[in-house]
Formats: sequence, C-alpha cells, structure tokens
Amino acid sequence: MNSLPAEAPTERSRSAEFISWLCKALMGVFFREVEVKGRGRLPRGVPLLLVANHHNSLIDPALLLAHLDVDPRFLAKSTLWDIPVMRQLLELASVIPVYRRQDEGADTTRNQETFARCHEELAAGGAIALFPEGISHDAPHLAELKTGAARIALEAEERFGPLGTWIIPVGLTFEEKGTFRSRALIRIGTPIDVSAWQADQVRALTNAIREGLAEVTLNYPSAEDVRAVETAGDLIAGKELELPSRMALDEAFAVRRDFIAAGERLRELFPERMRALQDRLESYAEELRRIGVRDDQVTARYRKRDIGLYVLGSASLMLFWLPMALVGTLIHFLPYRLCGVVARFMKTEDLPATMKLFSGFFLFPITWALVAGAVWGAAGPWWAFFSLFVTPVTGFFALLFHERHEHFWSEIDAYLSLKLRRRSATRLREEREALRTELHGLAELDQKETDPSSR
Repeated sequence: MNSLPAEAPTERSRSAEFISWLCKALMGVFFREVEVKGRGRLPRGVPLLLVANHHNSLIDPALLLAHLDVDPRFLAKSTLWDIPVMRQLLELASVIPVYRRQDEGADTTRNQETFARCHEELAAGGAIALFPEGISHDAPHLAELKTGAARIALEAEERFGPLGTWIIPVGLTFEEKGTFRSRALIRIGTPIDVSAWQADQVRALTNAIREGLAEVTLNYPSAEDVRAVETAGDLIAGKELELPSRMALDEAFAVRRDFIAAGERLRELFPERMRALQDRLESYAEELRRIGVRDDQVTARYRKRDIGLYVLGSASLMLFWLPMALVGTLIHFLPYRLCGVVARFMKTEDLPATMKLFSGFFLFPITWALVAGAVWGAAGPWWAFFSLFVTPVTGFFALLFHERHEHFWSEIDAYLSLKLRRRSATRLREEREALRTELHGLAELDQKETDPSSR
C-alpha cells in the first residue's frame, strides 16, 4: 500500500473558487431556474466520485460546479486542450485529460497517468467528477457506460485504501436543451459505497453505477416516445388552476419516469391499446402546438380578477425596468444575436447551449470594453470606469424585461386563442378528459399486474 499524497496546494483552491464563482454567474444568467433535489445525500468529509449523464456538452460540468457545493476535478477528452483559450480555462479548473480511442492522434497509454492522478486526488480526500457515457449525445436514454469510473474508485481503494470513497450518481434533466433562459433539474441519487465491492468487480460496480444513474435520469424507449410521454405526464399531473402554471421540473420528472416504467409493462400486455394511446397523445400535442397553447393553459379557469392582477403586476414591473432595459437592449443586441448565429452552425443538439455560453463569455465583455472606451473618449476615465459596472447591470435589466415581456404576451396570446377558437378549445378539453380517463384506467390495470393484493 502506498502512502497518501499531500493535500492539493492553496493555489488550486483559489482557482477552483474562481471557476466555481464564474460557473454560478454563467449558469445564473443562462438558466431561468435550476432545481436541485437530494442535496442532503452528498456525504461530507470523504472522497467522492461524481458520475453524471452527459447531454449538454460543457453546460453539464458548469451546472455541477455551480450548484453542488463540491470542488471536484473533472475528467475531459484530451482534444479540448487543442482549442485556443479553452486550454487555459481547463488548466485553471485543474481538469484532467482523458485520452480516448476514438480521438485521432490520442495516446491512450497516457491514461495510466490520468488514472494515477485520480487515485491521488481521492486519496487526499478530494472529489473527481466524470461522465461515464464517455460522450455528450442526443439519445433519449443513457448510452453504454465505460468502466473508467469503477476502475478509478476500486484502484484508488486498492492502492491507498481503505479510503471510504463514495460514488454519487447525478442526473441532469433540461426543460429545453440549448434554449436560453429555460430550466434545468439536478437530481442526486443514492450514494454507492465503494468498500462493498472487490477490486476485480469492475463490471459489477459499473452496472451498479448504471442503475444509480437510471434512477435519476429519464430513459425513453425511443425518440418517438418523448413527446407522448411528456404529454401524458402533463395530463396525469395537471391541475385546474386560476391561471396557467407549469409544473416544477422535479414533479414532472417523477410523473414521466413512472409513466415510462408503466408503459413498458403495459406494452407487453396491451400492445394495440398502448399504440392507439400514443397516437392520440401525439395528436393532442400537435393540436396544442397548432393553436399555440400549452396543456396548463387549456385547464386554467381564467377568472377576471386573477387576469386583472396578472396584467397589472406584469405591466408595473415592465414599466419599472423599461428605462434601464432600453439602454441594455441597445448595447447588448448585437452580441446577443451573434451568439445565436454561432449556435446555429452546430449540427447536434448537445452543442448549441455550449456555443451560446462560450461565445457570450467573450462577446459581452468585449462589448462592455468597447462601451467603456467610447465613454472614456467622450467623458474621461472616471466615467469610463463607472460604465464598466453600469453596462452589465443594464444588460441584466434588459434580460428581466424581455423575459417578462415574452411571457406576458405568450400568456395573452394563448388566452385569446382559447377564447376566439371556442370550438377548438372545447374539443381540446373533451379530448383531454378522455385521455385522462384512459390513462387512469391503464394505471389501475398496471397496479393490478404489479400488486397481486389489489386484484
């Protein structure tokens, strides 16, 4: 057994604090809301190996750094070091390179060095974070897991143990992946005690990691099932409220996960009935899209008093934000649009969000510097220095204003669509009730099949 390595230097802690702060700032701007569930499951004072699903490229590690209050060292593909500026950021964050077979020119023999660095980090009581699928992808379910996470944990225990390492499955779910100001969900799963596994049980531990990740991620049978499952979840959990309100992502996650599991069982028992249900769910979702409304808008009661209060509150906020928002929009319009243009060149769905974030990371500070330069020439250095603080604030107010403005008119448009298309609205409500009846009937059948005592 080797002796334990010394603790990481103070410089790394300072750089880690800066990277964590930067990620919190970027994620706070990019996402409207991030829900974190299961935070209390994170052990403290012990070596941790965080394993997460990987659907949104560099957004995924940024989310973990911003919201888990853990300072892990990430593993990333070695080819990222070939990108200018990215190399400096990776080194600042103390990221460890992984040399993959599919990357041209990668020297896979250097992975022994990579694993050794991970062992030493865990032995020092630190944390490692990686994505065991090995790639960022668009598939509607987990990809096949690599054995690297299990090997790192077991080899560290064998080399320096007993360390008391825990593996923490983390699930990342996105409302609209790649969309600015959407929502994200982080679910922390049941910790896996590495001491319960032997050094030669790499494959068995990898299977346990997969089961842990499956509990905190949504795994659809196919891409064609996604919209039907999401619609079914809305119908099952949807409540009749005074005004439209979207479910919390964690609530939607639980309903969709249960429906996926029940659907797989019911497909074997009632294939034709389930096929017909899926067609009806997709038709209902398509009709919602055609009219331009959501399911929660179809069920809302829309009392006049509540509508009046909503309009008054929204109008008051927008008027309050308007002066600063106008300045912020004028200054930030061009870099904001350029970020969108850059993202449109991406061919896969897991990259647009990263490119928006990465391009904005450079374009917006450049814009602030240009504004400061113009102010310097017009009013002098003190006003230029002052503008460096004020300009980002105007951008923040512009963000708040346009977000509220978009939401306001989206709700008004949906309300008018339902009022002016009464036949379509009535047909939607009738079909919605019929689908809910069918879903509850199938749920009862599933319960009878899975719980013999209910028969």
